[in-house]
Amino acid sequence: MPRNFNWPSINGNRLRQQGSGYWLRVAAAALALANGIALFLYLDPPGGTRRELMQQSSGIRREITAARANTVRLRTVTANVQLGNTQSSAFETIYFLPRRTAYQRVIGELQRMAAASGLQERDRVYSEDPIEGTADLTLLNITANYEGSYENLVHFLYEADKSPMLLMLDTLMASPQQSGGRINSSLRFQAIIREDGSTAIGGQP
Repeated sequence: MPRNFNWPSINGNRLRQQGSGYWLRVAAAALALANGIALFLYLDPPGGTRRELMQQSSGIRREITAARANTVRLRTVTANVQLGNTQSSAFETIYFLPRRTAYQRVIGELQRMAAASGLQERDRVYSEDPIEGTADLTLLNITANYEGSYENLVHFLYEADKSPMLLMLDTLMASPQQSGGRINSSLRFQAIIREDGSTAIGGQP
């Protein structure tokens, strides 16, 4: 007796089985592709390997540390420059003589030192020399001759050393007199004049 087969049902099952196999193959291929991508990213990530990234991070930290140290150094240098400028300006104000009063102040200080030490002043000679590299400073040279004892001269030098004015002793020559225990001395001092666009009071002696 012949059997009855349901051909549409059989064909539908086959198609479903074939469709299931296709999608399984697609899923397997997608999974393999994903695994390949993951392995590639692990072995060669876009930003570099873990070791490379750690080395880059360490290098960046070193650069930041060096930059901070350089910033601190520059701040220190800047502060020192500002302090130097302030101290330089203060020094110039105190010790550089304005031309308007330079000669008057120098003469007055020399007379004070001679009177305090007991030396007798004989004469003075003045000259000026430009200071190389500056536009407003001049070197004032004062050669003064004195007469007195050795003790008077030592006291005079002490007064010059303690003078509030910047009088720099350049040369000193002394010769004894033939009698009386007295000596003749010639001293050359130097002072710095700051040009202020004015004329010295009293002029150059």
